[in-house]
This record gives sequence, structure tokens and C-alpha cells, in this order.
Amino acid sequence: MTSAERIAAAVALEKPDRVPVGPLLDHYAATYTGITKQEFMQNRKSRIGAILKTMKDLGPWDLTFLAETAIPALLKGAPARVRWPGVDLPADEIHQFEEFELLTPDDYDLLQERGLIALMKDVARRLYPEMGMLQGLKLGLGFAWEIRRHARMVRAAGAEPAVGFMLPGPLYEYFSLGRSLGPMSLDLYDRPDQVKAAGKRWAKEMTALAIRFAGLVKVPRVFIGLSRSSPALISPRHFEEFVLPELEHMVHHLIDAGLTPLFHCDMNWTKNFPLFRRFPAKKIILELDGFSDIFQAKEILGDRMCIMGDVPAYLTAFGSKDEVMAYCRRLIQEVGKDGGFILSSGCSIPANAKAENVKALAEAAQEWG
Repeated sequence: MTSAERIAAAVALEKPDRVPVGPLLDHYAATYTGITKQEFMQNRKSRIGAILKTMKDLGPWDLTFLAETAIPALLKGAPARVRWPGVDLPADEIHQFEEFELLTPDDYDLLQERGLIALMKDVARRLYPEMGMLQGLKLGLGFAWEIRRHARMVRAAGAEPAVGFMLPGPLYEYFSLGRSLGPMSLDLYDRPDQVKAAGKRWAKEMTALAIRFAGLVKVPRVFIGLSRSSPALISPRHFEEFVLPELEHMVHHLIDAGLTPLFHCDMNWTKNFPLFRRFPAKKIILELDGFSDIFQAKEILGDRMCIMGDVPAYLTAFGSKDEVMAYCRRLIQEVGKDGGFILSSGCSIPANAKAENVKALAEAAQEWG
């Protein structure tokens, strides 16, 4: 089977010829290839070169991320101040977000009344006043061109690009970063109707953007970021009231467009697994980061969703190769027993991971997958 066929089989909860492998590649590609994080982020040619070499040396992999979360054009869409390596930080440090109350309650109305583009333009003006409209447009078009070109290069190397668009999740995810978590949490009590009205427009326009962008770059999967709306940070009642309706809109419209939603679930989502059963079966990838119980995910959702994960960061950074191999074997034999599983890292491969531990994922899939 090809990599694309293995992934399609896993999403359909079928059993491919072997378990697909797809670690979440990020800044580790810079570490492995010996370039600075600054060069990795600022130089497109260096970035894709590092991705392809890491994938080739430590694979075979069936899919790889394109280090999207290290691409400046994407990071500049976040409603927070970015600290850049080589500018605000040493050249070989990972970029950082400085969270503060950038967004105000008036921004709910701005979004609801004028739409997503108006909100994004206003956020960019506050964070990057030196960046004019033409420069912003050039940045966005350059990002689309880069992803499309790099996706073709990954396919030429024998793997699938993981996603065609990085959707930041429901409105709560974006605004809890831009408002900061405390004020956003209070908004659920103080102005619920305002939040819901803005959320409806956010879900509609952000999903439409994801569909267009994924079609442009020709990658039929869409990343949906889910972290701050986890049970660790909001109540089940608030999740069902504010987050779930938007998530259902996103999922159904993406599937209707022929795309596979990929739920990227940071933090512990175990309590919410039963709620995920309401989504269409055999259409979604559930990517877990090591904090959720992946074995319970198999029990609760194994007949509904393809499960992806979840070799923990601490294990690839500080464990032995034997420990990584043993954990991968358990994942393959228990979570991947009847198909519907993609072996991956728990969130990003950490920048300080050991090469032999990263390679162990592919070796485990060859041995037991």
C-alpha cells in the first residue's frame, strides 16, 4: 500500500498492511539537521530541506507535518505577541508567545457584525502596525504558495503532508488566547449571548476559509486545534454550550467538502470522549498528546474515529530506545489491534528528542505494525 492508502484505510477504521507512522514534526527538524531555529523559521528552503532529511533519515513515515507552527506567516495570525529566535531570543531558542489582553469585549461585536477578515485585519494592525495591507496580502499568498509547493515535495519523497489548513479551533480557543484565559472565562458568564453570536460567524467563515485553502494546496485533511476548551480548563456544561455547536458546524461542513477533520487535542480530553461519539463515524482523526488516556479512547471511540498518537515528549527526550519501542509496541497491539490507528508522537516531537528514539517509531511499525 502507498502512504495515502494506509492513511485512508486508518481513517475508515480498516486495517492497512502496516500501521501508518506520522510524527508531528516541528522544531525538532532544525535540531536534527543542525540549523538554528531562526534559520528554520525564516528560510523556506532550509525548513523544507530539514523536514525532508529528518523524514528520510528517521522514517519511513507515511505523513508529516510541514512545521506549520514554525512558519512566521501563520504565527502572525495569532492574537498574541510572538518572541522570535534571533530577534527577541537567542537564535537557537524556540519562539514564544506573550499572552496579554489584546482583544476586548468589543471584538465579539466586530467579528459578529463585520466578519472574520475585518477582525484579523484589526488584530494585525494592533500587533504589527508597521505591516501594511499589501505586505499582509503578500505574506498570506506566500504562505499558501509555500504549503502547496512543500506538500508536493513531501509527496515526491513518498509521504503524505498531514494537513492542508491549520484551523485554530472554535472561537473559545482563539479568543482565550487573545483575551487571556481569565477574562475569556468570565465572558462565558458575563456576556454569553455576545460570545455565541460571534462564535456562529467565526465557525462559518473560518470553516469556509479552511475548505478553500485545503482545496488550493490539495491536501484533504484539516487540523482543528483543541486545547483551551479541554475539560482541564472549562466545564462540561460550557463545552456543550459554547464549543460543541461550533465544532459540529466545522466537522459537518469539512466532511461535506470531502475533507477529513483532524482533532488535535492538547491536554486531557478523556472526560469528553463520550461527547465525540456524536460525530460521524469513520471520518475523523483524533490526535492525542499523551495527557489523554489513549487506551480509553480506543475503548470509547475505536468504532467511531481513527486514533493518532501518542508517544510522550518526555519519553522521546529522556527515555531509552527500548522504552520507546515498548510503548510503541503496546500502542500498535492495543490501540491499533483492529486498524483505525496512526502511530505518532504525543503533540510535537520535542526539540531535544534523541534521534534513536524518534526513529524507534518507524522501527516499531516495521517490527509489529
